[in-house]
Amino acid sequence: MGLGIGIYVLIYLVSPVEVLVPMEVDSFVFMAITIIALILGSRSADHLRLQARPRLTDPVRLMQLENRLFWSMLSLGLLGNLLRLADKYIMRGVGDVTGLDAREMLLETSGTMLSLIGGVLYPFGYLPIFILLGAKVLPRTRWRMGLASFIFLIPAVEAIVLFSRSFMLVSLAMGYFGAALTLFDGKALPRKLFLPLLVAVTVILSLSMVVFSWRLDQMSFDISDSIFMSGYAHTLAPNDKVQAIIFGDSTFSGLVTTILPILQYYVHAVFEFQILWSVQDTQTFANGALLFAPYVKLLAVFGIGTQADLFELFPRVGVFTTFWGPLWVDFGWMSTVVMFFFGFMARMTARASRARDVGAIPLYTYFCVILFFMPVVNFAISAQGMYVLNAFALFWFLSRRVANRAPA
Repeated sequence: MGLGIGIYVLIYLVSPVEVLVPMEVDSFVFMAITIIALILGSRSADHLRLQARPRLTDPVRLMQLENRLFWSMLSLGLLGNLLRLADKYIMRGVGDVTGLDAREMLLETSGTMLSLIGGVLYPFGYLPIFILLGAKVLPRTRWRMGLASFIFLIPAVEAIVLFSRSFMLVSLAMGYFGAALTLFDGKALPRKLFLPLLVAVTVILSLSMVVFSWRLDQMSFDISDSIFMSGYAHTLAPNDKVQAIIFGDSTFSGLVTTILPILQYYVHAVFEFQILWSVQDTQTFANGALLFAPYVKLLAVFGIGTQADLFELFPRVGVFTTFWGPLWVDFGWMSTVVMFFFGFMARMTARASRARDVGAIPLYTYFCVILFFMPVVNFAISAQGMYVLNAFALFWFLSRRVANRAPA
């Protein structure tokens, strides 16, 4: 969390923007209180003992168990991804369009049962690479790593087709934190990962710029206009010096108009949260319907309850409001209880991961993703975060036979 907030502050300080909305002091008090609750929950987890020492097992037998776990998760993940693709591109007719047209078509058509089942199963496709990284005896052969990486990246590649950046950020962050945790004993910034991280960030930024350009082309927008007319431009605008570069004859105008939307995209959420907080007196609360949307969606299929209407919950829809925006809308001041539990679980999985519990590694990695991007977006909800958390929590339970063993 500290690393994510620090990087966010650094990016904001170097961003040539000015804030267009008034700051709500109470909103930062809310953030601070929930962070304190998170820390207290984390500290309380230190008073619980982890499981006993792992049982010594014949290495051949342990390899069989790890291999079975690898193929089981890979099969579930592949099936889930295939069902999601079939639902979108065959059942709902998205195969003939791309980008914003595809996203609009998905919004206008209801998901089928394939979508529901695929949404539950596809996160298991993230797990095979974690199994290989955390396995005690299963070899990391090239073909296994290649196959696991392919399944791991399917959601990110699909996101490019739909002009979405969230899944790309999630894949990058999970890959980095997972490698740091398993290969470098949990160091936040291991030196050997710096170059791969730099390359990955460069690729993600390049893809983000391309995706953003495609979006603007479909909306018949000029990129310089988006800086002043996009959703995040409502809270952040370029300062006078940058505006002079954009509208002048400077040789840097093209570079500025390319990079500035990415900076606005990354830092606008804190200021968008101010707009949300300014209407707290009339706020309608979702009572957990955002965080637990998969369960609400399942109940709605059987005619029990309805899904949350975002237009009733948020003054502005389609923009990030940090981690705390959806948290506030879901639980109000009861968010402190939720954050205490979140801190407790994050710490428990952290301790289990450092003890080489292969089942805890993916769940703790995703907790790291959520914590890192707290100033930007709530990845417990966005990018189908709860589906991922559900799958990873279930994996933690299913992997007990492997996690409780060590090679003799």
